[in-house]
Amino acid sequence: MKNVQLKLIQTRLRVQNFLADERGDTNFISILIILGIVLAVALVFIAFKDQIVGAASEKVSAFLESF
Repeated sequence: MKNVQLKLIQTRLRVQNFLADERGDTNFISILIILGIVLAVALVFIAFKDQIVGAASEKVSAFLESF
């Protein structure tokens, strides 16, 4: 009977330790934040693609004409 109780206590402690373990959480949150930033930049680029490409083309053309 004592052996069964000991195993039960050990199992309960292992489950509690597993549920309370927070290793890797900060990396996961960092990845989500970076992914959100990348998606926001991509959406801005998609929304203003024509304006961005037009402005860049003008700048490149002006730069090349200066030579």
